[in-house]
Amino acid sequence: MNLTINAANADRNLMNAAEKNGESARSGNGRTSIYGGNFNAAADPIAARKKEAQAQAWKVVSNAWKTDKAIDDSIQARRDHYKEMEKLRNEAVDSLGDVQEDKEVLRELYGVEEDSQEQKDLELLEKERREMRRPGSETLSEAERSRLEELHKGPLTEYQKRALDLGNQAEIYEDQIEDAERRMRDDVADIHSIQTERIKSAPMPGAQKAAKEIMDAANDEIQGMLIEEAVEHIEEEQEEREEKAEESMEEKEEQEEQLEELKLKRAIQEAMIERTKEAAEEAKEQARQNEAPEIEIGEMVDIAKGNSIAKDVGQSLSDIKSSLRVLEADLKGIKVDKEV
Repeated sequence: MNLTINAANADRNLMNAAEKNGESARSGNGRTSIYGGNFNAAADPIAARKKEAQAQAWKVVSNAWKTDKAIDDSIQARRDHYKEMEKLRNEAVDSLGDVQEDKEVLRELYGVEEDSQEQKDLELLEKERREMRRPGSETLSEAERSRLEELHKGPLTEYQKRALDLGNQAEIYEDQIEDAERRMRDDVADIHSIQTERIKSAPMPGAQKAAKEIMDAANDEIQGMLIEEAVEHIEEEQEEREEKAEESMEEKEEQEEQLEELKLKRAIQEAMIERTKEAAEEAKEQARQNEAPEIEIGEMVDIAKGNSIAKDVGQSLSDIKSSLRVLEADLKGIKVDKEV
């Protein structure tokens, strides 16, 4: 029987199923083999699990291959033995044929006729010998037994003695033929029995199925590990996005606070300007009423301060006007010098 499995090919087939970069191999039951990239097996649990599964699968297949090879070797040994026995049998058959020819030559040499009493007595003696060697193989009549008693009392002829010696040689070859054929039958029976048991146990198909189950289980586990890693990665990214969103919200709130401050500042400035203008107009009116000389802008401010209209104002009118000019830019996000 030829080997149906090559160990090296089986090894490569198992390894390639899990080692193709960036590929997924779908098995017959619909499961998917996942390759996660090039990993350091000592540090990466996915690579370690994959390597472990590959080792387990190859061990199962390797053991089955050894068992299968041992079976093949056993069958081959019996076939070889059968051929040896067949050769021995054929040689014994040839030798037996030679003895039969020698007996015929001997008969002719002594001039014994085939239907003579001497020849018949010789054949009766040979029949007795066969029955003694294998009881039950021959049946002797009463007349034959009586004749044998007479033959054993008297001397045999020279031809009969030499023919019986050749018969002894023939028996040796007959035993060799019988033994060889018995061993050949045993070899055939053993081969049939081994092949029957092999079909029942099916070591290699069973090992291939077991190896596939090992790889499928590992692939399922690896797939779960990859999904878990992906979920963890997504959660980390979500946390980062939430943190960024929180920071963005804080920045927005801060900007809104700054905007509110700017609005308040503008309102205060406008109020101060309006009050300052009112104070200045009031001062001018008082000056006209009192027919006083023209009051300078600085004096108006002092008057406004005296009337407590512009309390806490630490800027001059020119500074306030400058603030008004840049206030709109502040509201649009342009950074204004703190002194403005």
